Amino acid sequence: MKDYIRSIAENIKKLREQRGMTQEKLAELAGISQSHLSKIEAGSRNIGMKTYTRILEALGAVPILLSEVERIERHVELLERFICIIKECSEVELRFYMDTLESMKDNMNKIKSDEEKKKVRFPRTSRNTCSSDKLDGEWAS
Repeated sequence: MKDYIRSIAENIKKLREQRGMTQEKLAELAGISQSHLSKIEAGSRNIGMKTYTRILEALGAVPILLSEVERIERHVELLERFICIIKECSEVELRFYMDTLESMKDNMNKIKSDEEKKKVRFPRTSRNTCSSDKLDGEWAS
């Protein structure tokens, strides 16, 4: 069984048990059979997105996409590196680093904002707005 399928199966079972629900009750709320839910929790059946969403709604849980989990894991890794760097710093050094980071972040946000403002979109017209009499000027050949 692939790790992400096992993780989904384990999380569904864990949430169900934390909420004191039986498989029968969760299956009923999610609109699936108890047998299907049992196979999902065992990891022996792939789960479709629609079924997954219904199960999570029945559990009162918020789905997190795998790409989001990977992004969060990357943030944790970066935070751990950051902590290793700053844990030996003095108070003055910490303030300097934080001020520098905040300033860098503000500047990055300004650059992004400026780039968005430069993206001027002109509406497309479906017809030619240049009439033939405008072509009679001295620049027309």
